[in-house]
Amino acid sequence: MSITQFTMEEVRCFADKQTLEIRPLTFLVGENSTGKTTALACFHIFANFLCGRGLDFNEKPLNAHPYSMGTFRNIVRNSKNKEKVYKLGFSSEHANDRIEWIGEFTERKGRTEPIVSSTSVKFPDGEIVFQSGDEQNRGMQLITFNQEENIYKIICEADIFDRYPVGSHLEILDDFSIKSTSLLDGSSEEKMALGKYLAERSNNRSNKHDPWDMWSSLHVFSSAPIRSKPERTYDPMKEISDPEGSSIPMLLKRLATSRKEDWEVLKEQLVDFGNRSGLFQDIKIKHFGNSSGGPFQLQFKVRGPTTNVIDAGYGVSQILPILVQVLYTSIIQSSQRKQVGTNYFLLQQPEIHLHPRAQAEFSSLLAKLANQGNQSFIIETHSDYLIDRARIDIRKGNIKPEDVSLIYFEPKGNVVKVHNIGFDKMANMIGVPPHYGKFFLKETNRLMGFED
Repeated sequence: MSITQFTMEEVRCFADKQTLEIRPLTFLVGENSTGKTTALACFHIFANFLCGRGLDFNEKPLNAHPYSMGTFRNIVRNSKNKEKVYKLGFSSEHANDRIEWIGEFTERKGRTEPIVSSTSVKFPDGEIVFQSGDEQNRGMQLITFNQEENIYKIICEADIFDRYPVGSHLEILDDFSIKSTSLLDGSSEEKMALGKYLAERSNNRSNKHDPWDMWSSLHVFSSAPIRSKPERTYDPMKEISDPEGSSIPMLLKRLATSRKEDWEVLKEQLVDFGNRSGLFQDIKIKHFGNSSGGPFQLQFKVRGPTTNVIDAGYGVSQILPILVQVLYTSIIQSSQRKQVGTNYFLLQQPEIHLHPRAQAEFSSLLAKLANQGNQSFIIETHSDYLIDRARIDIRKGNIKPEDVSLIYFEPKGNVVKVHNIGFDKMANMIGVPPHYGKFFLKETNRLMGFED
């Protein structure tokens, strides 16, 4: 099961509900300051919340995600509405059912950062709403229900609501419906109706996996727009993954010394990309001394003798962290040593410091990995070469047209509207708004000598 849509409402420059069609390969395009990074940040942070990894819009240190969104007032749209709230949501497909997961964010008195005031899970035939209670609420209490439309609202103890993801709440209710325990307060009639509804949904499932199981196996990784600077010599240190990729040299050293089979597979794939892109022809780890804790260098063969990464060109060091992340994840999956679940890579401007040839080849690599399943890529980019190569891969049959999405962020006054552009089998764009690419067309006309 994977995420098929992401929604934002009343977030910064987004007024009405904006829907982003998420595919295995998704490109975000638009002018500067149109909310592309905001969309990535909200996607990552809300996914973390649903996965039970907490809610943090300002990760410090920035070792989990590279986003710092400020206070609630910095995030909610500046409008005339007195009641300030904003919403984030995901849609997913499970057993032929479309399920929506929606979080409502507000500002709690005495705090500056956002809190989740309620989460709701919408099924095709009903909805369950969990609302955060105050200090007087204990446990979980069913307060309203509509049996005809299967709408149930439950107030949760604030501590339970904040500490446990919505999937845990649903597991508790499932446990309630199966074992008929007293985990939920409410009238007998209300609890009986909810128990019947949950039991029917459980019986209708075509497999043993619950729809909320997806959050326990979903992983999101975000890259920073600028990756870590290359070093002439690296000293081994604690290996902690971060958005800038500062741990990647240590990971490569560890693989080369203690997991040589993985290293050879990864090295082969890195060198293949290096040759296709024209970036480098070989990579190796040079150790100084016999100690595993001794310093080392990353060395690349570009066109002449092998050279240090710091002398190989900035493009190599900027793309290397992303390459290693996506390729090594694929290797782990294919080796079946570890069930890593579904992975979402949110990549900010991977084309930085890359020649157009390398940009195009990187797009083909992502298309290939996306086509293998269990890896999805959402790329914020200003590169036409990435998008054009994806369209070429569609025409070649390397990736299905329905697995590629192009999302255009169009500024209109003080708000931004999202346009979802699809592709047919010949990679023609579907649903292109009138102003898409207007600047590039204007520049082309000027180059040909036409008047503005």
